[in-house]
Amino acid sequence: MPPGRQLLIGQIGLGAAGLAIARSIMHYTGNAVLGADRLTEPIERLVAIGGKASDIEEVCAKCDVVIATTGQPALIEPSMVRPGQIIFALSNPRPEIDATLAIEAGARIAEGGAAINNLLCYPGACRGLLDAGAKSAPQAIFGAASEAIVAATPDGQLLPNPLEKRVHRAVARAVARASLDASIATRELDVDYFTEE
Repeated sequence: MPPGRQLLIGQIGLGAAGLAIARSIMHYTGNAVLGADRLTEPIERLVAIGGKASDIEEVCAKCDVVIATTGQPALIEPSMVRPGQIIFALSNPRPEIDATLAIEAGARIAEGGAAINNLLCYPGACRGLLDAGAKSAPQAIFGAASEAIVAATPDGQLLPNPLEKRVHRAVARAVARASLDASIATRELDVDYFTEE
């Protein structure tokens, strides 16, 4: 069972990015995500795909992992951070809470959108899809990419260095393999594709 399956995860901000993050997490973990947004329509969309309606206070009070993509700087007050929480405040250039403030308030891990972004996923994911001649990009592709990124992360670090080519090659191979496994690949890839450095 991959890490994270037992964690309660909350998503604050359910626009295009937030809803996609929540959908990916629910697909990968099989668990509902608590979602908060200032508008009701995005919450209804989350509920329609299996999430649970919530608000920012409940997400911060109950969730082990809080992800925020609202574009609202300083939305999360340090007093809202629970000891041991993981906080990913992803809005750029000014996050919902500064990572340093979140750590000082008791978060075990906190990071912002400048460090956590799709640069680690998309070069390799696109390459893997193209190499396999994939007809589509189902959710499982991004789970495979995520697992490759985790496997490429050195011990003691949150993420691997996005400038290391080996990370992107690992993601490409994982995505190509997932494309083959999902029967969406239109090209055969030989063994060398998956083993060469």
